[in-house]
Amino acid sequence: MITIGDLQKIYRMGDVEVRALDGVTLDIAKGEFLGIMGASGSGKTTLLHMLGLLDIPTSGSIVIDGTDVSQLNDYEKTMFRLYKFGYVFQDYALVPDLTVMENVSLPAMLRKDRTEEQYHDASIDILTKIGMLDRQDHLPRELSGGQQQRVSIARAIVNKPDILFADEPCANLDTENSRMVLDLFRDINEEMQQTIVMVSHEDWHKDYFHRIISLQDGKVISDGTTGTKH
Repeated sequence: MITIGDLQKIYRMGDVEVRALDGVTLDIAKGEFLGIMGASGSGKTTLLHMLGLLDIPTSGSIVIDGTDVSQLNDYEKTMFRLYKFGYVFQDYALVPDLTVMENVSLPAMLRKDRTEEQYHDASIDILTKIGMLDRQDHLPRELSGGQQQRVSIARAIVNKPDILFADEPCANLDTENSRMVLDLFRDINEEMQQTIVMVSHEDWHKDYFHRIISLQDGKVISDGTTGTKH
């Protein structure tokens, strides 16, 4: 599904060279729930941003579903993201002046292959799945942090993307709400065979991952399965 070869990301600050990613090579299988872990500054978010086409590597290759994404122009990358990916961020990134229903519908509305009825039905289905249908007319500020993150997840998966990228999705949540979000991820992964790539630094999150990549100084220092059912 995803093949990464010798991925490098180098930032230059004056005469100083910072290797945020230093030769990362790995494969990610369809339906895998992959955790990317490591200390702050290890390159976790940088790697996620490269895979999600939110940033451009200095060198190396990323092939997703047979497409060498480095060959895509900006418009093609935008379309690739819209049709293939979903994103969940730690700050929820909901549009404050849109209702829950409007926020969730947004990615589906942008696609040219969906009618209004189709994306409305898809939004209702996903809000029902996450237990937020009764809040569909609320604004984000009227929701708790946990509820906002569930809406963010609904928005990310309304298009049934091939890959869901999650960057520290529980960073601003307490343990109870974090568990609720991760349980939702596990359900999505099992029911929809959803490929999920998630950045985390919380040790107990390991229980949810099929496999964990550990980074240090931009390098993969360990790569192994967790024993969680896949």
